[in-house]
Amino acid sequence: MKHDSLQSPQEIQSDTNPAIGQDYLDLPSNETELVNNETITNPPQKSKKRIWLYLLLGVGIIAIVGALFRQLQETPQQTPIETPQAARLSVRATEVKIQPLQKFVFGDGYVWAVQRKHLAFETSGTITYIRKNNGRELREGDFVKAGEVLAKVDDRKLRAELAQAQAKTAEAETQSVAAQANISQASASVEQAKADVIRALADNESAQDAYRLAASELKRREKLFAQGVISISDVDVYRNKAKDALAKVKATKAQVSAAQSRVKSANGQLESAKSQLQSAKATIASARAGQVRSSVQMEDTVIEAPFNGTVAHMNIREGDYWTPQRVLITVDYQSVVDSVPMIVIDPKAYEVRLKLPAFDGTLVRPNQSAFVVLDKDMSAASTKGMSQQTLFRLARAKGRVFSVSPSISPGERAVEVVVRLDRGIKNVRDGERVSAWIAVEENPKALAVPPDAIIYRDQKPHVFVVDKDKQIVKLRPVEEGIRGISQQEIKSGIQPGELVVTEGRNRLVDGTPVEVVGR
Repeated sequence: MKHDSLQSPQEIQSDTNPAIGQDYLDLPSNETELVNNETITNPPQKSKKRIWLYLLLGVGIIAIVGALFRQLQETPQQTPIETPQAARLSVRATEVKIQPLQKFVFGDGYVWAVQRKHLAFETSGTITYIRKNNGRELREGDFVKAGEVLAKVDDRKLRAELAQAQAKTAEAETQSVAAQANISQASASVEQAKADVIRALADNESAQDAYRLAASELKRREKLFAQGVISISDVDVYRNKAKDALAKVKATKAQVSAAQSRVKSANGQLESAKSQLQSAKATIASARAGQVRSSVQMEDTVIEAPFNGTVAHMNIREGDYWTPQRVLITVDYQSVVDSVPMIVIDPKAYEVRLKLPAFDGTLVRPNQSAFVVLDKDMSAASTKGMSQQTLFRLARAKGRVFSVSPSISPGERAVEVVVRLDRGIKNVRDGERVSAWIAVEENPKALAVPPDAIIYRDQKPHVFVVDKDKQIVKLRPVEEGIRGISQQEIKSGIQPGELVVTEGRNRLVDGTPVEVVGR
């Protein structure tokens, strides 16, 4: 009965899942033999364990299959099928804003004091005096007053020459006085001689009248004598009268000639006196010229402060020998600064002199605003990038265009511009290198975008405007206005508040889907 209740090894193998019950099929041969020979102990217990194992495996498989089936049925209801969308391009964009905008032209130049004087001795000599300031010699940075003597060279030789010129002037003036007196005397002699001539002529005229009367009476008496009316003695009386009258005519004529000779002599004396006066005047002029020359040379030995100011450069000391050839006039201005005895400036007023390219110079007009940036700040800004706000922040001084040269330098093809500073004067120094930015055009309410937002199609400006709702870009034509340092004015084509693409625009076309990043 025990043998009827056991299954054979073949039956057990057929009921066992091949994949799962492999452990039980790979029994050793002796164990099989033991089963066949009915030598297995407790066979009912082993059979029950195998049945339970099969049941558990079946339940697990059914559970797994059921779960998978439910998942397949639920997936279409929970996740709707999405239609494929085009990939969006990542771009950067900026908002269009209304802001003040200025167009600038700029150039490098140097700061100079408006009042600036190079002081030098115009004569050679040893420097014998330099003004003392609180017991010490004058030095750079000291304040000086207009008219103060700042330095002198040895002037003893020039003083002697000046004294000699003054003596010559005095001598010539004395000669002039004497010549003037001679002229007066000669003039009086001329007048006296002329008066004598007049009197002699009058006497001669009177003598001639008397002679003519005597001659007439003589002829009448001779006729009467011929007629026997009078005697010969009467005729002789009138003959003697006629002779006396003739003698008087001759005498008065001689007096006229003598008087005329005196006039001629007096005129000669007058001319001589006038010549002496002219000579004296020439001597005076020469002496005075020598005196002026000596005085000027004396002035050339002295350096005086031309105005209230500050000593900017000083290259002399007491005991130095000075000669005008020490000043080096070359293209390099620094050589002049290093060789001239002294430079005085007025630090209360500065200007910037710069040269602009001809095409920029035509845009500059007097009274335009200018911003001055120091050279060191300009170098830092060039590294980080300049913008209008950066310019306003870095500007150490401000001013206005004072003058614009009407000519263009042939060599540099540049226009010279002078900017007078009115603010921040204490922030700059004489001779300092700076950059001057001149606002040649401005709009206080400009619609501005970065220049990177503009792209050209058929050589015309366009921008890509982001449609915030559809998340696509629209290509729009725009009209450009003022070009600022870092912003471009747009006169038409966009509105304030819109987004324009600044990065990634070269990959875009009208209608491209985009994703704005980095805002």
